[in-house]
Amino acid sequence: MQRTLLLSALFWMSPLLGQTTEQKVLQGVQVMMDSQQEVIFSELYNDDRFNSEEKAFLGRLYEIFFQIPAFLKTELEITGKIPTRQGISIGFGISRQSVNLLLAVMETDPRMPSLYQRNTETGKIASLELENIDAFVGRRGGAAVKVTQWVGEPVPPFELSSFEDEIFRRQDLKGKNLLIYFWLTSCPPCIRIAPILEQLDRKYADSNFQVIGFNADRVLELEVTDQQRQGYLQDGDLRFVNLHVDQPTRQAFGNINVFPTLFFVNTDGTIFQHIINFQDQEALDNVIRELIQAN
Repeated sequence: MQRTLLLSALFWMSPLLGQTTEQKVLQGVQVMMDSQQEVIFSELYNDDRFNSEEKAFLGRLYEIFFQIPAFLKTELEITGKIPTRQGISIGFGISRQSVNLLLAVMETDPRMPSLYQRNTETGKIASLELENIDAFVGRRGGAAVKVTQWVGEPVPPFELSSFEDEIFRRQDLKGKNLLIYFWLTSCPPCIRIAPILEQLDRKYADSNFQVIGFNADRVLELEVTDQQRQGYLQDGDLRFVNLHVDQPTRQAFGNINVFPTLFFVNTDGTIFQHIINFQDQEALDNVIRELIQAN
């Protein structure tokens, strides 16, 4: 299960002078929509061809995507009116064109429930599916999604039990170079990346480096038994420590919705790098070497 935002269009940009980052993004979106090309958000967010400003805006769009449903309902309750696209634009500080993009994604992504109905002629949101909005917000515990501005932040506190019922706390791991790996048993890119992480855990074991898996099967109420999880680890010869994530920890780490998500952590407990979705061994190896050399 991969909780990526499948942007039926996001984006490749040409660096045109005189344009804002948002305008460059939207122009690239339109090009890809016209070519009917399908791109996965997390792959774009990791693409080295994008500069930091472009990636930050992409991450911001992703965060806003998950905030819009609650915003629609709250505004209806307060004002008695459903927000217009201009109202959404003002509320989140993005252009109406960006709002149109996010609404289009909500309507075309097959994993999204029906959250509203629009007037086919004007494009105006005509009614809200309040029960679906409540369920959508409830699955995220009411917390906002965060995928940007992690680097340099202290790693959130946690106290979690391992698959062997041993307790691990953030303070117990201070002084180590860490890779915190959020994963699901049934997640295809997790299945691909896990053997790579196991190799790296062993390779850099003498460099004060450790991989710790944060498994979200239970917190997402997936139908995976302890025996199935253990069998998955044994079949892959995966020996790094794995913990069961709880809801407070998931929310503290940005209400994780994309699996896998990786946090590289300095020995002082600050986040060195943040990566979402699959990365090959060379890319991960480079980050780990930089992390170790920085300490």
